Amino acid sequence: MTALFRRGMGALGLPSAEMNTVLSGELPADAVILGLPFDAGVPGVPGQRHGPEIFRKLSPTHDWTVDDSGALGGLIDPVTRDAVLPGRRVFDLGDLGDVPIDPRVSRGAYYRTLARLSEQLAKTAAIPVFIGGDHSLSAPAAAGVAAVHGPLHFVCFDAHCDFSARPMPDVTDITHADFLGHLLQNNAISGAELFGIRTYLPAGCGPLPDGLRCTYSYSPDQATTWDDRPTYLSIDLDVIDPAEFPATGHPEAGGYRLRELLTAVEHVCRTRRVVAVDIVEALQDDRENRATSATVSATVMTCLRALLESPQEREKTG
Repeated sequence: MTALFRRGMGALGLPSAEMNTVLSGELPADAVILGLPFDAGVPGVPGQRHGPEIFRKLSPTHDWTVDDSGALGGLIDPVTRDAVLPGRRVFDLGDLGDVPIDPRVSRGAYYRTLARLSEQLAKTAAIPVFIGGDHSLSAPAAAGVAAVHGPLHFVCFDAHCDFSARPMPDVTDITHADFLGHLLQNNAISGAELFGIRTYLPAGCGPLPDGLRCTYSYSPDQATTWDDRPTYLSIDLDVIDPAEFPATGHPEAGGYRLRELLTAVEHVCRTRRVVAVDIVEALQDDRENRATSATVSATVMTCLRALLESPQEREKTG
C-alpha cells in the first residue's frame, strides 16, 4: 500500500495522496485535507484563493513516522505526554483546481464540482478538512455533505452574520456574505449557531429565521453531553482580532484571541458529531504569510486531534 501515498509530502509533513485512491476505498482514511483556491465569491477584496498555497508552503513539517498502511506515529505532546494522532490515517489530497486557480473559472462550475466531490468524500469514512478560499465555498461543501447525512447543523466562528433572506435557489446566487440563506432555503442545514459575531446586518437582509442564532461568546460547558446531529464546522479566520490576525479580507476589531478560538473549536469537535470542517478567508499578504500559515496550521491540528484521538486522549488534552 506504500505506493498509494507519499510520506512527508503534504502540509504539516503529512503524507500526500491522490483523491481517487481515497474515494475508491483503496486507501482508507480517517481525515483528509483539501485546498480550495477560489475567491470568486468575494465582490470586494480578493486574495483568499492563495490560502491553501500559503498554508502548505509555510506550515511546520512535523517528524511523523508513517507505516505502510499510512498510519501516523512518531510525535508526542510534551504537555500531556501522549502520542499525537497515533495510528490515524490523515492525507493531504492537494487542491481542487490549480494554485492559485484562474479567477476566470466559472463560479457555478467550481461550486458544483465541489458539491459533487464533497458528497463523494462524505460517503467514505474520512472527515474532510477544507482550506479556503472564501467563505462562499461553505455552501457547496455543506450541500454535498448534506446529500449524504441529511440536513446538517451548522456551527460557525465568524465576525459577520453571512445571511440574507433574499431568494437564492441556485448556488450561483450566493456570495461569501449571504450563503447561509441559500443553505437554509434549500434545507441543506436545519439551523446554525454563529459565534464571534460583532458586526451589523442591513435590515434588508432580514428577517432572521428562528433557526439562526448569533452571539459573540462561546462558553464551553464541561457538562455538555454528546450532540449526535451531523454538524458542519466552519471557521472564518476574521473571527480573530485583527491585532493578532490581520491577513483577512474583512477584519473587525474586538475579536477572539487565537487561543480562545482554538479552545472553542476543540470543544465543538469533542462534543458534536462533526462530519466536515472548513477554514476560510485567509488573505494573501506578504508581510503576514508566515503568521497566516501558523494560524491555519494550529487550527487544523486542533481539529484533527479533537476529532480523531481516542476518548481517553481527548480527556487528557482538555
